[in-house]
Amino acid sequence: MDPYWITLEGGYMVALETTITPELAREGLARELVHRIQDMRKKAGFEITDRIHTYYQGPSSVDEVMSAFSGYIMQETLSEQLVPGEATEGAYHDTQSVDGMEVVLGVRQV
Repeated sequence: MDPYWITLEGGYMVALETTITPELAREGLARELVHRIQDMRKKAGFEITDRIHTYYQGPSSVDEVMSAFSGYIMQETLSEQLVPGEATEGAYHDTQSVDGMEVVLGVRQV
């Protein structure tokens, strides 16, 4: 597959490299995890300003992303903590398929 996308319009040519690097893949996974956590906040009935603790279980790539992008994930989801492992009692949790991986996420209001 050609790693470039090229178009010509109005006398201008644009070429974009379309190769997904490992870093771009990790960033994409971080954004998808944020989306899933935000959806869980909504399903749990949390207010938009509620602070939470987020729990997660999954393959090592999920652990790596949660660690590498912790600041971003915490800021976007209003998480005070990202906790590896099983959610505590009373937390809203769900098993999801994220990029073909089974990931268990949990959210609990602080």
